[in-house]
Amino acid sequence: MTARDKGTDREIITAAYFQSYGFLVRQGVKLAIAAGTSEVTDIDVLALRYSTPLKEERIVIDCKDRKKPKPFERILWTVGLSTFAQANRSVVVLPIVPWRAREFASQVNVEVLCVPEMEEHLASVSGINMSFGQANLNFMEQLKSNQKSIQDKGKSLLMEDLRIRRMFVMGNPITNFNRIIQLLSRLGKANYNKGSALDWLKRYIVYNAAITAGVMLVRFAAESKWTPEDDWADNARKRLTYGDVPPQKANQLAKLALDREHYGSLPKPSYTEEIIHVLKLLILNPQLTSLIPFSLDFQLFGRTMGKLPEKYVAPVLQDSYDEIIKTSKQILSVLSYAAEISNEIWTVEGTKYTNSIKQNQGRLMSSE
Repeated sequence: MTARDKGTDREIITAAYFQSYGFLVRQGVKLAIAAGTSEVTDIDVLALRYSTPLKEERIVIDCKDRKKPKPFERILWTVGLSTFAQANRSVVVLPIVPWRAREFASQVNVEVLCVPEMEEHLASVSGINMSFGQANLNFMEQLKSNQKSIQDKGKSLLMEDLRIRRMFVMGNPITNFNRIIQLLSRLGKANYNKGSALDWLKRYIVYNAAITAGVMLVRFAAESKWTPEDDWADNARKRLTYGDVPPQKANQLAKLALDREHYGSLPKPSYTEEIIHVLKLLILNPQLTSLIPFSLDFQLFGRTMGKLPEKYVAPVLQDSYDEIIKTSKQILSVLSYAAEISNEIWTVEGTKYTNSIKQNQGRLMSSE
């Protein structure tokens, strides 16, 4: 991959760089500055990775491609953005890096990378590492092309995509998980013409939602790994049933909504015990669990939508590939059950749909 003048290409290079180290990467994560406002700020690239025993590493990366990017200003901006996003690492990517900028960045715990450094690394691993999803130029070109083509017809889809990406840095994991199940239930049953831009975007958003749901489950497991099972399970059941609302308040709201007295607790979701079972498996297998976010991304955006070669296995997954893919498929199956959608949604259906992707990928590859 080579750099161009476009800032988006620089973000793809950055995403590919961090993905090669086992990070789940997302571009353009928009954040509301204050509740109830439309004003937002933007994380150019967000990178997530889990270590054993289940500790999240969250990196906020600011990418600038201008010839005079004002490095000191970008470093300070990234410090604030990192704090807001509760990240534990901050990175600024610049075309070139003056030594004074590196010295200043080290004083405020910000890492600085320049594009030639990342390109050199990517060239060194190109024989064993293949980028996919939001770290792949072809994939992102196809995503942007489909976003432009749907115009007003798909505004609601694009809004759902923004909400999903925001969950990576905001909200309680189980509450977010519940919202994702509702989205999967709605969108997973929607029908669009096979091979159309709307159909491609629907699948993209459903897959991104599933990957995000996996991150939420891993995040809850990481937060609960030292908590006794009875306590974390009780907490999960309450979150699945009541969300962010205290049980007493939820019952009062139910009474108002039903216009009659509500007796007992609100019924828990039908999929509650299945989720508790998955969470237990994740907590008991931290080494495997730490790879779940990357594995889901690889399986859905790399294999199913990205058409990576069948024999290719990302280096980060090689030591436990069969087991981690099996666990990832179990999570997807539970998501299908919870959302009441077909398990076939996690595979590409129909030759027309498959061929349209291959044709578009061929066009994009020839343009690189």
